[in-house]
Amino acid sequence: MDTKESKTFWDRGTLYAIRGAFIAGETDESLEKLDLFSQKRLLGDRVPYVVEASPEGSMAQLSAESALYCRIFTEGMFGINPTGLYSLKITPGLPKNWNKMALRNIKAFKQNFDIEVKRLHNKISVKILSENKILLSKNINPGDTVDFTF
Repeated sequence: MDTKESKTFWDRGTLYAIRGAFIAGETDESLEKLDLFSQKRLLGDRVPYVVEASPEGSMAQLSAESALYCRIFTEGMFGINPTGLYSLKITPGLPKNWNKMALRNIKAFKQNFDIEVKRLHNKISVKILSENKILLSKNINPGDTVDFTF
């Protein structure tokens, strides 16, 4: 057992930083940091969520901090940004070594839908589907944004 203390402290600021780096378009470096974070926090010898320096009470804040991990994918990697009660923008950051990614059964905007992102040579295909019906199908340049209203 290694008894040396790590100099890296994985606080919630780390999750915000990874999310922000994805949003800024630093997809591959962000993915490396996300992988390192996941290995250390979710699969390592520490608790699977971010811990405050001095947790209070019964640690109710941990569920909110754990939700930050999910936001890395929804807001960071997929670039989902709500713009109204029934509208959103998507700026997907598909890692260079991935050909596709998808979020399934998203429940938002009073809808249940999927988002599929695929690499098409030098373009990115973005689809929004609901009950196997294509609501949006658009090919964009990497880094571009898609606006969509349900």
